[in-house]
Amino acid sequence: MAGESQLNRRVRFGAFELDLLEGELRRQGLKVKLNEKPFQVLSLLVERAGHLVRREELRQHLWPADTYVDFDSNMNTALSTLRHTLGDSSENPIFIETVPRQGYRFIASVMPIDEIAPVKNPDVEHAIEEGGISPHLDRKAPTVSRRLLPVLAATLMLAMVAAIAYFRWQARGTGGASAPRKVTILVTPFENLSGDPSQEYLSDGLTDEMITRLGQSAPERLSVIARSTAMQYKGIHKPVEQIAREQHVDYILEGSLRRQDDRLRITARLFSARQNGSLWAQAYERYTSDLLVIQSDVADRIAQSLSIQLLPSAPRSYTAVKQVNPQAYDDYLKGLFYLNKRTQEDLRRSIDYFQNASEKDPQFAPAFAALGLSYNVAAGWTYLSPKEAYPKAKAAGEKALALDDALADAHFVAGEVEHEYDWDWAASEAEYKRGLLLNPSSAGGHKLYAEYLTHAGRFPEAIVEIRKAQQLDPSSLITSSFVCFVYYHAREFDKAIQMCGQVLDLDPDFVPARFWRGASYMFSRRYQEALSDFKRDSGLSSHAPYFESAIAMADALQGNRVAARKILRELTHQAEHGYVSPFLLADIYICLGDKEQALAMLQNAEQEHSADLVFLATAPEFESIAKDPRFQEIVARIGFPKTALEFAASQELSVVR
Repeated sequence: MAGESQLNRRVRFGAFELDLLEGELRRQGLKVKLNEKPFQVLSLLVERAGHLVRREELRQHLWPADTYVDFDSNMNTALSTLRHTLGDSSENPIFIETVPRQGYRFIASVMPIDEIAPVKNPDVEHAIEEGGISPHLDRKAPTVSRRLLPVLAATLMLAMVAAIAYFRWQARGTGGASAPRKVTILVTPFENLSGDPSQEYLSDGLTDEMITRLGQSAPERLSVIARSTAMQYKGIHKPVEQIAREQHVDYILEGSLRRQDDRLRITARLFSARQNGSLWAQAYERYTSDLLVIQSDVADRIAQSLSIQLLPSAPRSYTAVKQVNPQAYDDYLKGLFYLNKRTQEDLRRSIDYFQNASEKDPQFAPAFAALGLSYNVAAGWTYLSPKEAYPKAKAAGEKALALDDALADAHFVAGEVEHEYDWDWAASEAEYKRGLLLNPSSAGGHKLYAEYLTHAGRFPEAIVEIRKAQQLDPSSLITSSFVCFVYYHAREFDKAIQMCGQVLDLDPDFVPARFWRGASYMFSRRYQEALSDFKRDSGLSSHAPYFESAIAMADALQGNRVAARKILRELTHQAEHGYVSPFLLADIYICLGDKEQALAMLQNAEQEHSADLVFLATAPEFESIAKDPRFQEIVARIGFPKTALEFAASQELSVVR
C-alpha cells in the first residue's frame, strides 16, 4: 500500500509531469524550473484537482500564521509565474481557473502516470489481410500523406481553437515515448434551439464547417468522423457517453444554436470519452451581422491564451481571417443543406445557392469549391450531361484554387474532373493526394481516391483507401458499399456479393449495394438473382437508366433478347429527350452480340466524355471486343494507366460470347 501511495504522487496533466515526492515539474521528460511558492501552489491545486481551493486555504498552506507577508501581491506573483510556465491564461484557462473573490480550481485532467494505458489504433493496412484482394493482384500501395480560409463566425472559431488546443495538449500529455496516435473526435449535429425549422440549414451548416475545419486544423494528430456518421445523431438525444462508445471516439464536440431576430447564441462543449466528463464548455452571443467579422485582436488574444508551447503552429494562422459577405455565407450554408439531400431537385437548388454565394462574394473560395462539387455530382449521376457539367465544375474548382490553394475540397473537385472528364490520370492522382495531405479526415476524399485507384486497376491500394474512409465514416452505407464496388471491379464477385449483403442487411433498399451485388451476380452467371436485385429498384431510383440497362444486359445474357431489345428502345427514346449515357446503350448492344453498335455507342460516349468510360478498360462485358483495333484506340485515348491494362489482359471471363 505504501508503494501505491507513493506511485500516485507522480501525476500527469497535459504535457507535464508533476513529481510531488521529488519536488519536480517536468515537461515531456525535461525538468522545468519553478520556484518554491509557485510549485507549492501547483501541488495543492493538483492534489485537489476539480475542487475549489479557497484563498484562505492557500494562505495557510503557503505561509505560517506567524509569518507576515503581503499575501495578495505574493499570491498574484506566484500565479502569474505558474501560468507563464504552464502556458496558461486567466482569461481562457486550460489548467487553472480563477473563481472571483473565492479561490482557484485546477480544471485539467490529472492522471497517475502509471495508470495511463496505451490506446490501440488498428492499422488500416490490415484491410487487405482481413479479406483483401487475391494474392496475384497484390501490389505495394503508396503512402498518402494549408490553411483553409476560415468562413465561420468568430464564435465558431473560438470554440474550434480551444478544442484544438486541448487535443494537442492532451495528445502530447499521453503520448510518452511511443509513436504519435491520432486523436479521434465526433462533432455531433449542432442543435437548432430557435424553434424555427427554417434555421436548420444554419445549424447543419455550422456542423459541416466545424467538421471540415477541425479535419484540416491538425492533420498529423487529429481524425474527425465524417458528416454522414455524425448526422445520424441529429434530433436523437443520446448521452454523450453512449455515443462515444458506439463510435469508438476519444472526444465528442456538441453544440447548439439559437437565433432570434438579429441575435445569435452558440454553445459548445467538449466531452472526453476516456475520462468520462466534460472538459470544456463555452457560450457566446453575437449579432448575426457580426457572424463573419473576426477581429485580428481577438485572434491574437486566443493565440496568447493558448500559448505558443501548446499550439506551436497556430498562433498567427487564425489572425489572417478574411471577412466574408454575410449574405454570401448564408447562401453557402443553404447550398450545403440542399447538396447533402442528394436528390436531383435539391442538387439543382444547391447549385443556385452556391452560384449566388460566389456572385455576392467573388473572393469566397469555399463557395466555388462547393459549386464545383455539385456539378461533379450532377455529371456523375447523369442529372446533367458531361459537356454541360464538367466544364463548369472545372472552372469553379480552378477559381477556388486560385483564391486558396490550401482548400482541400477544391483539390478534390479538380481531381474528379481530371479523372472523369479530362482523363489526365497523373494530374488527377496528384490532386487527390494533395487534398488528402491537407485534410486526411476527409472520408469523401478517401472514397474518391479509392474510386480512382479502382479504375486504374490498383485494387489492393483501393481497398486500403476505402478502409480509411470507413474508419472516418463508420456508419455510412455508401462508404461501406464502395468495398463491394472495388471487389466487383477486381472480379472478386463472391467477395463483392458478401460485402454488399452485409450492407443490405442494414438497409435492404440501399440502391448502390443492390446494384453492385446484382452486377456481381450477373457476371457470375446467376441471372435470376441479378434480375431480382435490379428489378427491386428499377424506376424507384434516381439511377433508373443504370438499372434498366442492367436488366437488359441480364435478359440478353440469359437469352431473353426480346425483353432486352424493348428496354434498349425505351432508353434510346429517353436519350432523345434527356441525357442517357451512350455507355449504357453500348452495354446492352454488346450483351446482345451486336459488336458494331456497341463500338458506335462507345465512340459516342467518348465524344461526350462520358464519366462511365473510366470503367472501360476493366469492364468484363467488353472482353469480346478487347482486341478490336477500334476498341483499343478508344482505350488508348482515355489513357488508362498500365496497371489497368495489365489487369484487363490477364482476365478471361468471357461471359459475353
